[in-house]
Amino acid sequence: MSQDDTHGDPDHLGPDDGEKKKSKRPANTAFRQQRLKAWQPILTPKSVLPLFFVIGAIFAPLGGVLFWASQQVQEIVIDYTDCSTKAPTGIPEAMPSGKVSSTFKSVQASSFTWKRNETDSKTLTTPCSLYFTLPESIGPPVFVYYKLTNFYQNHRKYVQSLDNDQLKGVAVKNDTIANSNCDPLRVDPVSKKAYYPCGLIANSIFNDTIHSPVPVSTSENYTMTNKGIAWSSDKKLIKATKYNYTEVVPPPNWRRKYGDNYTADTLPDLHNDEAFMVWMRTAGLPTFSKLSLRNDDDVMPAGSYRLDIDDSFNVTEYGGTKSILISTRTVMGGKNPFMGIAYVVVGGICVIMGVLFAVAHLVRPRKLGDHTYLTWNEPGAALLTTRQQQQGREVFVRDGSCGTETPGPALKDAHKRLAFMDTQRVATTSGEDGKPKNIEVETYFHVVSTKDQVNLVTNEMIASQFVFLKRAYANTSISYRLLGIDRSINDTWAQNGDDREMKRALRRGNYSSLNVYFQTDLRLTDSTNVNSRDGTTKTTKTTTHGPIDTRDSSSPNLLGFCTLPDPNINASSPVDEYIGDGCNILAATMPGGSIPHYSKGGTTVHEVGHWHGLLHVFQGDSCSSGNEGDYIADTPQQSISTEGCPASQDSCPDLPGLDSIHNFMDYSSDDCYQSFTNDQGGRMRNMWSTMREGK
Repeated sequence: MSQDDTHGDPDHLGPDDGEKKKSKRPANTAFRQQRLKAWQPILTPKSVLPLFFVIGAIFAPLGGVLFWASQQVQEIVIDYTDCSTKAPTGIPEAMPSGKVSSTFKSVQASSFTWKRNETDSKTLTTPCSLYFTLPESIGPPVFVYYKLTNFYQNHRKYVQSLDNDQLKGVAVKNDTIANSNCDPLRVDPVSKKAYYPCGLIANSIFNDTIHSPVPVSTSENYTMTNKGIAWSSDKKLIKATKYNYTEVVPPPNWRRKYGDNYTADTLPDLHNDEAFMVWMRTAGLPTFSKLSLRNDDDVMPAGSYRLDIDDSFNVTEYGGTKSILISTRTVMGGKNPFMGIAYVVVGGICVIMGVLFAVAHLVRPRKLGDHTYLTWNEPGAALLTTRQQQQGREVFVRDGSCGTETPGPALKDAHKRLAFMDTQRVATTSGEDGKPKNIEVETYFHVVSTKDQVNLVTNEMIASQFVFLKRAYANTSISYRLLGIDRSINDTWAQNGDDREMKRALRRGNYSSLNVYFQTDLRLTDSTNVNSRDGTTKTTKTTTHGPIDTRDSSSPNLLGFCTLPDPNINASSPVDEYIGDGCNILAATMPGGSIPHYSKGGTTVHEVGHWHGLLHVFQGDSCSSGNEGDYIADTPQQSISTEGCPASQDSCPDLPGLDSIHNFMDYSSDDCYQSFTNDQGGRMRNMWSTMREGK
């Protein structure tokens, strides 16, 4: 063991003496030390149950409206995949029932037939005629889509296979095209000329020609157009090319239409080819529909129609299908029942969950903040409530806790007496001006480290802790004078393995002197005299100050513990009777420590409050009239400890006042701590004058 004594005011401490050693320790900033401010809602039955019902009341009706709107869309879907091979070549015949479907407001469409003409051997195009009957008029508007299945336009290589500059009309040079994303269709291997347009998307364009529907029973035509089917943004992007027709060749799949080479008359004008623009906007799913024709002005009358298609696009090679979709739209768009169903399902689930939780809350209500439901109280949890036998005393602690004992009968009697005499005690603890007389406490800090944690506590952390302590007690007329700081390296002491031996070696001053031991690996062990002040055997129950994750769940770690004033100590008591007096603090809770939300110094302030005689504001854990609580008049009765930093908390709603979530004697996080009450300050001064002053 080595020990180095340092005396002086920590407010003027500089960096660590000696040559500064290189360290991998992260900088002491809010971001690097994970101390950034955060907020999260506190989920209680009062907030969650109304939320469930509100969501259900909004989503379910909205889903019903969406589903109703989707059902108002009238459409016919005709699968003509096999038209070129299975349709008759003479008189039209009925189509297989699985090839057609329709949705209308009143009755379903009927009489679906088809036929085909002979395939053109040069273009390999098969003229196909589809016959259908509209049971009622539809539109306007009326749209004709082609629908493909099992076509993965969303494949990464497929989506990237184009050249944007070429589409913008730029005459991109062959060597540039050869290094573009158009692979594998960049340059024709025979002519060494660039494909226009290059890439897989353009080459695989849907090349069936869909004509306007022709009424069978009347002479009037129902004219549809392929203008206005593309997005305006696509028209702005795709421009007429600056290529000369001799500089480029058609992609392989375009040669049925254009031959092996373009001419001055056949070079495609992509700026006005909206069908090309529609195809180039790739779909995200393998089943998709793309707009081919539209009529925004005229009603499509009820009756029989013939729809002619020049069938060229081969879908059998990749196992897909192709269909014609004739549809209308509503204010919600095209037919899409999924969204409405999804909204109804979500709304229904929320209502059901709300009802179930409401029933559970009424039948078996849970008290807000009940610690018995915390994970470390469950068998097998990582953080376990442990019961240990220590020198004949039963001590109950939790990992990451305040290990201060519950008060004994003598201290409770002292609290009762002081509570009764508070108004009379003012004169004995007040100065000439009537203000409380300032109390100055001689203070000693002891830093005890393991060999591998020597650099954990810096001089800056010590100074910041002392400043935080003084500021926290500023409104209580209690101040502290730091008379000494020492550092020790001892693995056993740092883990609280021999608490009495450590304090025999390090303790300074009298019973009125505050000794704070900052231990790098504070934990409860068989030799820890958490409740020992006079060496007698006592049965006590410690209280938890958490929850905090521990670094070693196999051995419970504490945030800290402090001894309460002992009414049996007097001025003539030997040191050995109060050798264990003082506060043991986990060093990681000091300002700049590593425990999120518990590393601003609040633990030391909390434990020193116990040293002055204060009890927890939730002492007794009950709202009953028989619970005397912390014996302080201006701290409202509180039945549970506070976790984190809630906006507010009222564990005893039938009693005056809210919980003291900002009080240093609650279990709130350091971010939440603010002050002591006036009566707490008076009680600490009275405890000092009766139990520590002059001893």
